[in-house]
Amino acid sequence: MKTIVIILLLCFPVLAFANPVITFESETHNFGHVGQGEWLEYSFDFTNVGTDELVIQRISPP
Repeated sequence: MKTIVIILLLCFPVLAFANPVITFESETHNFGHVGQGEWLEYSFDFTNVGTDELVIQRISPP
């Protein structure tokens, strides 16, 4: 029992600080002048630099 408690105490800091961290290559994009009816598209490149799985549940414009 004592061994299990020691192992859990040693693993706790790793589990406590395991979190996803998203970083973007660029956080904004300026399309410049856009004419009416034009179709626009842009992709944002990002990386998870954290230590846990990154799950994106919802995306919305600012």
